[in-house]
Amino acid sequence: PGRVPFAVPEKVSWVQVAEALNIKFTAATGRPLSEDNLRFLAEKAFRAQHTDYNSLSLSWSQFCKEPLPERNFTFWEWFYAVMKLTREHLKGPWMDGLIMGFVRKRQAEEMLSSCASGTFLLRFSDSEPGGVTIAWVGGESSEVFMLQPFTSKDFTIRSLADRISDLPHLVNLYPDICKVTAFSKYYTPFTENQPTSNNGYVKPLLVTHIPGMGGQPGSNINSYPNTPQTMFQPQSPDTASVMSDPVSYPYGPGDMDYNEFMSNLPAFDEVNVDQLPGGLNFFDLMSQYQNSQT
Repeated sequence: PGRVPFAVPEKVSWVQVAEALNIKFTAATGRPLSEDNLRFLAEKAFRAQHTDYNSLSLSWSQFCKEPLPERNFTFWEWFYAVMKLTREHLKGPWMDGLIMGFVRKRQAEEMLSSCASGTFLLRFSDSEPGGVTIAWVGGESSEVFMLQPFTSKDFTIRSLADRISDLPHLVNLYPDICKVTAFSKYYTPFTENQPTSNNGYVKPLLVTHIPGMGGQPGSNINSYPNTPQTMFQPQSPDTASVMSDPVSYPYGPGDMDYNEFMSNLPAFDEVNVDQLPGGLNFFDLMSQYQNSQT
């Protein structure tokens, strides 16, 4: 209360926006964004491909008011959801460079199409804010599949590494890293004698299984017989449906109150992303960035 917002122009150069996003993402996840990551974000923010984004300026509307094409969420809402998911559930694999993340669906298909069957990569979903999907190549025709995106809700049940371990058709992380080498340190240790709960019941182990893709459910783990599975249907590259629950935001596009947010924002270098509402707007982010430069 009583805090005077830092004056920020209606448009800001992409160079400044990219640096602000990078600082925020690094503080939250422990690893900075690469040049390829920032180029991907620029293409998404500007809704177009350009040869030199550094010569362009991004408007407040493009950043947090106008929904992305064919979506009901803004660029900032998408970025914030990815950042929060990574910090809460994917931080270790992200810091190890195991999550490609910022790659288009079509690009992922092209990258995998020439790889050996069983090669996979992890990318952030374009259609599901705060979702990460597994893309893999399989079958005699080298078809590329996209698994329905996993969200925070899924990872509270079973971690990404354990889900990758569950699926026998996932063999090597792109380009040719054995998945055990890449993810085994994140596997949840299995104990043969599962403890009973206070009410005397044995807790079942949930495993990820894709019907029709080969392998028995839980074949990669020492599970109990008839363990319930979480069932995720594979999607072909042309399937656009997303079946998981939509992400909800405290504000709809364009409904963000600048003064309300500014009065509650932490300092720019504070790491606690939970204090930053998903509706944080363009002025807020750039005010934090400019204050951090003074």
